[in-house]
Amino acid sequence: MSTLRVDNLRGQTADSVGKYVVQVHYDDPTSYGITSTSGFDVNNTTTRGTASLTFTRKQANSFFLIKAGCTVNRGGTSGEFKVGYRLNSGSDVVTYCTDNDRSVRIFVEFQDTTTGSIGDSVTFESVFVNTASQNDNVSRISFSVMEIAK
Repeated sequence: MSTLRVDNLRGQTADSVGKYVVQVHYDDPTSYGITSTSGFDVNNTTTRGTASLTFTRKQANSFFLIKAGCTVNRGGTSGEFKVGYRLNSGSDVVTYCTDNDRSVRIFVEFQDTTTGSIGDSVTFESVFVNTASQNDNVSRISFSVMEIAK
């Protein structure tokens, strides 16, 4: 992997250019990835880490854009299906996605402004939540994280 240090159009280093993509990481889990039709059930529970990314922070005051996606086939309309992420084994950050009773493709995006130091190891994990006992089936997962300079 290479890191672009100089923007030839503006002649500045990445550290002094706001909203500059510093690095991008993507996980397409082998068993449940974007081209796979196999899936797993989320049944009135939270499932973490099906997709996971660990990398080194490149800028101290950067923020992260996290995009999580999946196809979910819901068994009914009870409860809610939520998708999100977790950073460094911290709290889950999820958002409501659907409560319908059919197969849908979902993508959600989050901005995480957790601060740190250059060289810190960060781990992002996918999070899938079902708030009812109806065996929501999750497949075709995609998960990406961009580090963006402020």
